[in-house]
Amino acid sequence: MAGVAYLLVVALLVLPSAVFATQYFVGDDQGWNSGVDYYAWVEGKTFHVGDSLVFNYNAGEHNVIVVGANGYDQCLASPNSGAYYTGNDVLTFVAAGDFYFICEYHCDYSDQKVKVTVN
Repeated sequence: MAGVAYLLVVALLVLPSAVFATQYFVGDDQGWNSGVDYYAWVEGKTFHVGDSLVFNYNAGEHNVIVVGANGYDQCLASPNSGAYYTGNDVLTFVAAGDFYFICEYHCDYSDQKVKVTVN
C-alpha cells in the first residue's frame, strides 16, 4: 500500500508539468521570418520549463541558431549550442534561464532573433 501511495505522489508531482506544458509557435501565423517583430511576440508570454518553441520557416531560406547573449546582441552564429535547418524545429526548455535564437542569414539586417526567459 505504501508503494501505491508513493507512486501516486510522484505522479502528481511529475504529470502537471507534462500536462500543462505549452507549445508556442514562434511568430504565430507569420512564423520564423524576416520582418516579424519578435520583441512584441514575446511580450506578455510566460515561458516555463517543459514548454516548447516551434520554429516554422522555409528550409533553405532561414535557420535557427541557439546562441548566447553575445551572439544574440552581435548576430554571431558561432559559437552556438545548436543549429537547426528543417523548417519545422521544435525546441523544448529543460531548464530555466534566458535563451537566445537567431537566424544567421537575417539577424543583422532584419533583426530576426528572439530572446525567451524561462521561469
